[in-house]
Amino acid sequence: MDALITGNRVAASLAAQDTDGCLRDLERLAPRIGLAEIRLDLMRTFDIEKLVTSSRVPLILTCRPERERGGYAGPERERLAILRTAYESGCAYIDIEADSLDGVAGWHGSATRIIASQHWFDHMPADLADRYLDLRDRCAVVKLVGTAQSATDVLPVLELLRDATTPVIGLAMGTAGTCTRVISPAFRHVLLTYGSATTANRTAPGQITVDEMVDRYALHLVGPDTKVYVHVISADSHDQEVLRAQEKAVPGAELHVSLRVTDADSPALAGLVAKVLPDATVEAAAPR
Repeated sequence: MDALITGNRVAASLAAQDTDGCLRDLERLAPRIGLAEIRLDLMRTFDIEKLVTSSRVPLILTCRPERERGGYAGPERERLAILRTAYESGCAYIDIEADSLDGVAGWHGSATRIIASQHWFDHMPADLADRYLDLRDRCAVVKLVGTAQSATDVLPVLELLRDATTPVIGLAMGTAGTCTRVISPAFRHVLLTYGSATTANRTAPGQITVDEMVDRYALHLVGPDTKVYVHVISADSHDQEVLRAQEKAVPGAELHVSLRVTDADSPALAGLVAKVLPDATVEAAAPR
């Protein structure tokens, strides 16, 4: 399975209006990404077969229901039928909610793999690791996404990514969690990190664009051998210093990530991050 998660781990999350618009986005982004997620639930019309056969990168197809803050409002059986068509299309993955796994348990005869996902839209659970263990033997990839209300909420995600032994996607939504989207490719078992096609087409809070991921952070080159620097900062000027350090770094060799807190919380959080990521260099910026 590790062979699936080497190379470019930047994935575009796309929600075009129709198939042709989606394919235009894919054509533009293909040189920069390793995979693409297609949000069928946010499209007005789609042709699954055309999307899969015409894409230059492997696709993840998903159809998120309203209960998961997606755009699909129809009957569950029809949603599962859409995902069954996607499964049989030969796409790389389908992403299905963890509470729907039983509905796809009998699907066989396709090389398509299943991502089991669970989202928490108003908090970050402390037991992500336990949820990962509950799911990892029931799917090819476990995807767990919480919402970071503060910088400390990223710690459970970092622990999950550090300790995973099978392919995983772990992110913190929200501005406070953006750093998890940047640092994810540095972990051995992470399948991908999501970026939006443009700033106007974000599919989740806290997302940055594919162009930012590639041009600013060179995430298409980042992997487990990349030297990671986590900068615990408390001011915009600190953030600019981190970006300058990233600009000077050899692409893929170093990754500089910002984690924003208040001056008072900076030393304590830096200590916690250092315990969670002992192989990273963690620095607390001086108060200003």
